[in-house]
Amino acid sequence: FEIELTASMLAYEIARSDGDISESELFLLYEEIKKISAKVGKKEEEILEIIKEYSKNSVSFYDFINDINTDYTKEDKLALIQFLFEVAYADKILEVSEERLIRRIADLINIKDIEVLKIKDISKNKKSFS
Repeated sequence: FEIELTASMLAYEIARSDGDISESELFLLYEEIKKISAKVGKKEEEILEIIKEYSKNSVSFYDFINDINTDYTKEDKLALIQFLFEVAYADKILEVSEERLIRRIADLINIKDIEVLKIKDISKNKKSFS
């Protein structure tokens, strides 16, 4: 539950970093929220409200970084970065602010630039065929 919630909260930050959360970004976010909902028995709307409330009241997402570095495997971290890129590309446009934030997160969770670029390329190409 915590891994998915952390991913969803970071994805929400990516989606709103350009000032607008598109329907396609929200759709991908809801897909992750459905997984959380099934595990914890809360409605999807409740979980989204928790995420929004945390985002509104949070000064920084750096609290998550320690949890990620402690609890995530390398594969989990790579999957997180891929999920963040997929949310960022959901509206077909990777904004500079979105990429900057993803790269900063990747750096803080010790994912090398070359791995980030590979994931970015895979995510971009995946969206272009959707």
